[in-house]
Amino acid sequence: MGESMLKKIYAKIFKYTDIATRKRLLRQNLKKPEELYEDIDIKYGEDDINRFDIIYPSSQKDQKLTTILYIHGGGYVAGLKENCIIHCYRLAEMGYCVISMEYTKSETKGFPTPVFETFQLLSYIQNHEEIAKHIDFDKLFLCGDSAGGHISALVANILESEDLKQKFGVQSDLKIKGLILHSPVFGVFKFGKLRFLRKRLEEVVFNEYNSQSIKNCCNNLELLNKNFPPCIIFTANNDILNVHTNILLKKAKKLNLSIMNYNFITGKNLFHDFTITYPDGKEAKFARQKTKLFIDNVCQNTLSNKCEKKNISLVMSKITDKTQTKKIDEEKTITC
Repeated sequence: MGESMLKKIYAKIFKYTDIATRKRLLRQNLKKPEELYEDIDIKYGEDDINRFDIIYPSSQKDQKLTTILYIHGGGYVAGLKENCIIHCYRLAEMGYCVISMEYTKSETKGFPTPVFETFQLLSYIQNHEEIAKHIDFDKLFLCGDSAGGHISALVANILESEDLKQKFGVQSDLKIKGLILHSPVFGVFKFGKLRFLRKRLEEVVFNEYNSQSIKNCCNNLELLNKNFPPCIIFTANNDILNVHTNILLKKAKKLNLSIMNYNFITGKNLFHDFTITYPDGKEAKFARQKTKLFIDNVCQNTLSNKCEKKNISLVMSKITDKTQTKKIDEEKTITC
């Protein structure tokens, strides 16, 4: 199979996934809460796709808020910030300022172009007072799903390394307070038994960067070090990308990093990106509760340096007389 054909097939798969995601969200009939302020499609760069939204509680418009920069997924070739908008609304309802960005897909410019664009966006919001006045830059978190998780973690790794800053051409003293990741990728195409496809798929995603040395600086699993910020991760057992988080946890344990993984083992619709596709599902609500607790602990410096994985089951279990049901919320801690 030629590279051009593989590129078309790969992109088409993720674009069909986009359509399916939008249909699922439409069926849920979810709306923007009236108490939120939203400004959409603000330009942060020269290209039309360089756009972002900002969302925060209207009642807190004159305050600098803990801020979450959200980076959507889509296999590097697809995805839209609009697919994650309800998730962003729910975060803003919790009292945060949420910025959701759009970025260039690899069909146009290869990875790590979205990483360069994230730094472009960060520079923009720092230097534009009408945006910066809402942001507490000492409490800046990155949040991403799937490929957006990869971008988020890579940005955090770069900001903690002078060597990586030089390689990526970054001049910034920003510090990321923490990472909130949903069904994340940490390195490009580590798909277990599908490794035979890795080289060809890398050609699709890295595109013009495939033969350049910077490609070797994009695997978070290899870049992980003791300066990696605190991180909370939400995964599901039947997600093929769960292998990335499992590898990360093993490495993080050796480095004594603060990483918590909530892994859902039973429930409905627990496929890839389940917390984003079903933002009002019980698993997504559970994830937001844990996210708030995580942010509070990080900002108050009360988070312990431990690496844990908790298997979660939110199920309805029948009791003995079969006339009533009770909810069982199970958290089983697994040693990394």
